[in-house]
This record gives sequence, C-alpha cells and structure tokens, in this order.
Amino acid sequence: MTGQKPFLIIVVIIIIFILGLSLIPVLFRARTSSTSSGGSQGGGNGTTLYKSDDGGANWKVLNNFVGGNISTMTFDQSSQKQILIGTEARGVWRGDIFGERFDQYPGGVGEGARVFDLIKPTTEKEFIALVLFMNRGRIIKYKDEKRSELFFTPLEKYAFLKGYRTKAGFLRVIGSDGGFYESRNNGATWRLASRFQSGLISMIFNPSHENQVWALDPRGSFYISIDGGASWKDLSDSLRDFPGANDNPTIFIDPRTQYLYHGSRYGLLRSTNSGLVWEKINLTLAPEILPITAIAIDPHDSAKIYVAAQNQLYISDDGGVTWRGIQISPSGAISSVLINPVNTKEIFIGSRK
Repeated sequence: MTGQKPFLIIVVIIIIFILGLSLIPVLFRARTSSTSSGGSQGGGNGTTLYKSDDGGANWKVLNNFVGGNISTMTFDQSSQKQILIGTEARGVWRGDIFGERFDQYPGGVGEGARVFDLIKPTTEKEFIALVLFMNRGRIIKYKDEKRSELFFTPLEKYAFLKGYRTKAGFLRVIGSDGGFYESRNNGATWRLASRFQSGLISMIFNPSHENQVWALDPRGSFYISIDGGASWKDLSDSLRDFPGANDNPTIFIDPRTQYLYHGSRYGLLRSTNSGLVWEKINLTLAPEILPITAIAIDPHDSAKIYVAAQNQLYISDDGGVTWRGIQISPSGAISSVLINPVNTKEIFIGSRK
C-alpha cells in the first residue's frame, strides 16, 4: 500500500492540473463580460455591442452578439424586451435586452446584406429594412418569417439610406441617387417626390409635424421641406460660420423640444428654430477625435445628451453645459446610441471596428 501512495499523489496532481486548464476559458469569459466603472472591459477584436444599466456610468460587453459592425439599432416596439440590430455586412439580428441570445434573420435581410435603416414601427416579427443586397439597394419587408421586396434601385451600387413611416401609413425614403421616394399604399407602388442632383446621405423628420423633413447631401449641404419632400429650401448658409460643419455631418431631432442637433468635424450645434440659426455647444473632447458619429437624448429628459466621437461617449446632464467622458472600447468608432424609452437607464451602444 505504501508503494501506491506516490502513484496516487501523481494522479491527484494531474487531475487538479486538468481541472485548472478547463477553468481558464470560463474565467476569461467572465472577465471579458464584466462591468467596469467609467468604461468597459473585454472590448476585444470583434466586439461591437455594449450595454449600460445605470444611465451610462458603467458599461458591459455583450459578447454573445457576433454580427460584426453595427449600422443601426432599434427596439421591438411591441414590448421593448427585444432589440433589432442592423449590421454592415451580416444583415439584421434580434436579441433580448439582457444580451443572452442573438439570432440572425435569413435571406435578403440576413447574411451578406448591408443594413442602412430599420423603419419604425419595428417588431421582431415585422419590420421594413433598407439594405444593399447583391449589389443593389432594396426595401425589404419582413413579416411572419416571410420576406418581400417592396422596391429596388434601378442602378447597381446605389442604396436607400434613411426612411420613415407617417401616422397615415405613407412610406418615405431617400436614396444615394438623390431621390426622395414615397409610397401611399404600404410599398405596393412608389413615386418620386423630388430629386437632388448631388445625392443624399441622411434624413430626419419631425414626429410632431411629419411633413417637416431635413436632409443632408454628400457635400454637407442642409435642406428643409415642410410639405413632405415635395419641395425644399437650402439652409446651408446657416452653417457657414462653423468651419467643418459640412464634413461628415450627422443630424438628430429631440422629439420633446423639436430642437435640432448637428454633429460634424466642427463639433456639436443646436437649433431651436428648425435649422434657421445654430448655436455652438462646447464639448470637452479633443478636436482630433472629431467628427461626431452619433447623438442621442434621453426621451424623458431633454437636458441629458449623449454624443459619440470615435470610441468615446460624452454625457451631459445639464443641456450641454458640462460633460463627462467615457472610453467605451479600446478601438473602433461608435455608430449608434439606443436608449430604452421605458427604462432610460438602459442604454445600448453599437460600434464599428
């Protein structure tokens, strides 16, 4: 029996060593999904989705999402328990707000599709996506696991970039070809409401006055329509005193106040009169990390503003007077900030690597 003791000790040591090796991946996953104060840990290669449960003070990585670069996000408006995520190359994904499971949609809204926008209202069972699929822009309706193509660009490499649905059910979208298109019968037929020779890159509308629309072209020129896109007025001169405002611009409207926000390589601007006059909002970020890539405002508190530039998020609780900054990830650029309207402390960030 005494001769067996060294053998038993060796066996025990080997078992402990094997168990230790098996725990390494578990401990690594636990570390990379942890929450940290004033930032986020675990932002390794491929990580593009983050979540805060406390209004942006702390962030955690949602490693279960593997859809790659994120272009847009929205909630399932039937419950706010699911999020829909549009990606730059892997179509539309859905996931629970806890980040435990994410599934990719199939077909024209799935693998290989570049998603530019998801037109509200959206649910996990029904939505309209603006995508570039098989080298052509397409408007795809997904409903009850079936997909139908509502419209496509006549030329390859062009795409529909932004859209919205009115309370009357009209669908309005802009294309990179400069077209402003409208359907009044749920996408069965379409008409060209107007066209910009220089193309279009972005659009927002006023939820309180749905015929009031603003658009940006690739040169950064800024336009307003008050008749649902039939005619337009050039407001670009209102930005001429802000050098760099036409460089990589993004626009956002606060539905509560109807104030406009304009982000660019210049910085952040605000207009209280529909874009006729702008005021500068001083930021604490370094000019080198501009342009601003995303803007969001708390749906219930217009004084709480979120502004993203590169991999950093800046938060103001007093309407832009003071700011605090957080580095969300080691690299990449934030592309989308999504606030839960039911629980505004719950915030999601999508990014590009």
